[in-house]
This record gives sequence, structure tokens and C-alpha cells, in this order.
Amino acid sequence: MNPGRLFLAELRREAILLVRYPLETVSRLVWNLGFALLIFFGFSAAVGSQASGLPGFEEGNVGRLLGLLTTYIAINGLGNAAELIAEEVQTGTLEQAALSPPPLVLVVLLRDLASYVEMLLRFALVLAIACLVTGVRLHLDMPAYVVLLTLMYLGMEGIGLMLGGAGLIAKRITTLAQFAVMLVFGLAIVPLDGLPAWARPFVTAFPFTNALEQLRAVAVGGTSLGVLWQDGRLPILLWGALAWLALGLMVFGWAERKARDLGTLNQY
Repeated sequence: MNPGRLFLAELRREAILLVRYPLETVSRLVWNLGFALLIFFGFSAAVGSQASGLPGFEEGNVGRLLGLLTTYIAINGLGNAAELIAEEVQTGTLEQAALSPPPLVLVVLLRDLASYVEMLLRFALVLAIACLVTGVRLHLDMPAYVVLLTLMYLGMEGIGLMLGGAGLIAKRITTLAQFAVMLVFGLAIVPLDGLPAWARPFVTAFPFTNALEQLRAVAVGGTSLGVLWQDGRLPILLWGALAWLALGLMVFGWAERKARDLGTLNQY
């Protein structure tokens, strides 16, 4: 079992799905772009015609647009593992996947990472179109965006693996997954300094919030990865993402063993 070959196989699977189902591919692009533009122009209309003269409004527009598009990647990191488990259970193929030579957790992780590669390309395309439509201008630092988004996704993937582990045992976790999605969406549009003091330690440790703050620093202020590393923000995101991912792998592994012991791995 070669993880590299397995990852390449999952990438080919993603490419085949994109080509085989063009309507779904186009629909994803339209949905991502339409949702971001709807919220963006809706907020602009809500604050009135004089909004462009407010101090920091343009910078806020950049952060808002970036946050909405980043939210989509974060939500997928949260939900991919749980959705994969639910799909495999409903189609009756989860037990077959669990008995294959690669460990189930590795199959889930590599499939999600292959999905992330496709999302990253879609993110770049949608962001470029959205900037043309809205007139928003941001600092173009693609290496910084890729690094920050990847670290964010790894952290969110860890939380997603916990949800997937819960799905192995509890089977139906739709409400729990929806709560996680709403939490991410709320953090994307609510200013962090407006949160109550008791919530800030948790929010600061959340990989999505940490990465989004740094993405906004890059897009609005032109902050480089070197500066983010030197002032300690990037190392915190790095170690936090790895910690969440490690915790997710451990929880998923425990849940899989528990489901095997109970004999409920393929029951829905």
C-alpha cells in the first residue's frame, strides 16, 4: 500500500468526476460565485450609498469577500469526512472500504485532500471573477494564500474527522454537522473584537478563525509569510492545524475500532 499512489488515484477520481458531470462542476462554480456576490452586494446595499466613504470600508470589503470564499473551503473540510461515511453507509460499501488494504482513516483523509486540491483551483478562479465583478482589489500573494488555506484545511479536516468518527458510531449526525457549519459561517462575518471575552480563547484556537485573520492581513495589508512567521502568527497556525489533525485522526481511529467491536460498522 503506497499512500502516494493512493493519493494520485484519488486525484484522478476527482478529475474524472469533474469531466463526467459537467453540470455539477459548473453548478459549483456558479454557487460559490453567486453566494459570495449575493452577500457582498447585500451588505453594501444595507449600509447605504455613502458606505464607500467610511474609514476602512474598502478594506472590510476585501476581508468580507475573502472570508466568504474561504468559508466554503472550511465547511468542506468540516463536512467531507462525515459525508463520505454517510454515503458509504447508505450505499452499503463502507464495510468493503474498511476491509481494503489501506486503513479506512487513510482512505478518508487522502480523498478529502484530493477534494481540497480541486477546491483550491476553484477558489482561485472564483476569487478572480469576484474581484473583476466587484472591483475589489487585493494584494496578490498566491504562495501565502496556498500555505494559509492549506494549514486551515488541515485543521478543519481534523475536526471533520471527529465528526466522521461520530458518524461511524452514532450514524445520524446531521444536526451536529449543521451546527459546525453555522459556527464557521458566523465566524466569517462577525468581527472578532465584537465577541464576548469568554468566547475569544476558543475562537482564537479555531483553525478557521486564525487562518482567516492572517489571510485578511495578506490581502489587505500586504503582509508576507516571512512577517507572519516572525511575529509568531504562522507558527501558531501551523502547530494548531497539526494538533487538530492529530486529534481528529486519533478520534476517528478510536471510533472505527469501537464500531468494529460493536459490529455496527455497516449499519445505518
